[in-house]
Amino acid sequence: MKPVTTFLRILVVVAVAEVLVTGIFWALNIPRGMIAVMTDTVLLTVIGGSLIYLWVVKPVGQELRARVEAIDAAGEMIVITDRNGVVEYVNPAFARTTGYTPAEIIGRKLSLLKSGSHDQAFFRSLWETISIPRVWSGEMINRRKDGTLYPEEQTITPVTDEKGRVIRFVAIKRDITERKKTEQAIQHMAYYDALTGLPNRTMLYNHLLNAIRADAGEGKPLALLLADIDRFKEINDTLGHDRGDEILKQVGRRLREAMFERDIVARPGGDEFSVLLLNMASSKDIDVAIQKILKALDLPFMIENLPIRVEASIGVALYPDHAQAAEILFRRADIAMHNSKRAGISSTVYEPAQDKHSPQHLALMGELHYAIEHNELLLFYQPKISLKTRHIVGVEALVRWKHPHRGMIPPDQFILPAEQTGLIHPLTRWVLAAGMRQCKAWRDVGMELTVSVNLSARNLLDPKLPAQVTEQLQAAGVNPDWMRLEITESAIMSDPAHALDVLTRLHEMGIRLSIDDFGIGYSSLVYLQKLPVDTVKIDKSFVINMTKSQNDAVIVRSTIDLAHNLGLKVIAEGVESEEIWNQLSALGCDAAQGYYMARPMPADDLTRWLHESPWGLSPSTVNPLPDRHLT
Repeated sequence: MKPVTTFLRILVVVAVAEVLVTGIFWALNIPRGMIAVMTDTVLLTVIGGSLIYLWVVKPVGQELRARVEAIDAAGEMIVITDRNGVVEYVNPAFARTTGYTPAEIIGRKLSLLKSGSHDQAFFRSLWETISIPRVWSGEMINRRKDGTLYPEEQTITPVTDEKGRVIRFVAIKRDITERKKTEQAIQHMAYYDALTGLPNRTMLYNHLLNAIRADAGEGKPLALLLADIDRFKEINDTLGHDRGDEILKQVGRRLREAMFERDIVARPGGDEFSVLLLNMASSKDIDVAIQKILKALDLPFMIENLPIRVEASIGVALYPDHAQAAEILFRRADIAMHNSKRAGISSTVYEPAQDKHSPQHLALMGELHYAIEHNELLLFYQPKISLKTRHIVGVEALVRWKHPHRGMIPPDQFILPAEQTGLIHPLTRWVLAAGMRQCKAWRDVGMELTVSVNLSARNLLDPKLPAQVTEQLQAAGVNPDWMRLEITESAIMSDPAHALDVLTRLHEMGIRLSIDDFGIGYSSLVYLQKLPVDTVKIDKSFVINMTKSQNDAVIVRSTIDLAHNLGLKVIAEGVESEEIWNQLSALGCDAAQGYYMARPMPADDLTRWLHESPWGLSPSTVNPLPDRHLT
């Protein structure tokens, strides 16, 4: 009875699953037009639906069964449809992935899985390909039974009869959700900053490049703002890099919340953040953006209940005014940012004169080198007046360039570029030499004036500076006590340890040292006590408005009190009215500079002024600004 039972079971299988088996064995490359069904011991072959022969071939049956089991066990989804896309067979992987059982999908079209993510053109192209017939491979988004979407990669192979007509399709499909997640993670890493989640430099560059390409030369303005966090190295060194990273994350969040949705806020790297202003209505949009950035940083950042104040230096470059290429616009925004940082101001718009790589800049620097060697420069001197005696106590030497063809060139057009190119070193040596010669000339006729010369950050980083100053003092026959060197706070704080070393060596030579523009830098009170200086100069931005602004008046008074408590003298810059003079005098300020008393003037004019002005020479030769003796 067993053979009969087996035979009947085969007939039932043939009757019920002929279509299914047909597709499977077509996929297994069984000869065209032949359908095979097997049990453990019997192979039944049907051609055109008619039973032809039946015999027992156990080894062959086992091989075919192994192939069917392999299809069922496959991790990829295998689907067989008729020529109209009606499902005839699905393997278990299909059910596991889509949630549809074979009973739910067989006899229905695969359009049941449509997610709505692809348009009609997509499916029209697919059907045109497989109907030719050709194999189609690609990716699509489908929908599971529970409604969730998933990406899949699939290959659809047409199956043809002996006349080349398509009779069914075999699709091998793979759920690529995890691969897509990995790709998205890699893409996110490539285009977004891992710390803040903001676009990185590459993504920002792409946004800028696309905006410029979209403009197509029409000249619609856009602006690139580059903001660098001031003193961030000090924050990292003091609080640790973990807390520094937390500040960067908070800065990123505040900037993103502060700007308009259309603005691109990015973190190119390090302690820099960028804002790309698209679709600008006017240049006022730049001022608005700058104020938003500054306001976003105004409130302290709380790090483990410790309030940390953060400030930034902002550089601005405009398309198409400053550059019409993305890479150049980036570089010029960076130049403007560094100029802002050097000047100690919140923001700077790019100017060609500041760019050491521009043709005009290179030409100007070449001419400056010639001017230094051929004495085309000259010094102007601005008096420093004692508020106690109302007489001059010293002068500040300010370099000027009288170009033989261009006339007088403003200092801001050549001093900053000189710092960027290294010409600041020969320029400073020239100023020191000329100032020392004039100081000696005045001293020789009994005018006991100190002469002040400004040093840049690059000068302070030059270990040869003290030795060079010594040689110049000896060559000019000048007592070191007659000279004063002025250094800005920002120059000192660019490399505090190195600056302290150089300043200490200069002080040990007997040269007086002064902190210029005090109040706009970042030197702490603790560090200020370590510096071998005897004078601080209050920046004119506070002095000019002190009679109108209560905040500025408080800053000036506090600076004077602080300096006196540390044994320092105080000079106020920017005194332009009698009212300011009187207020400074009431606060106990030691000396002042400003247009109210005298403008900068050449040495010959100053010599006459010394004898004619009521602010001129005092009958006494005692200098009311003596050295501070440090212990």
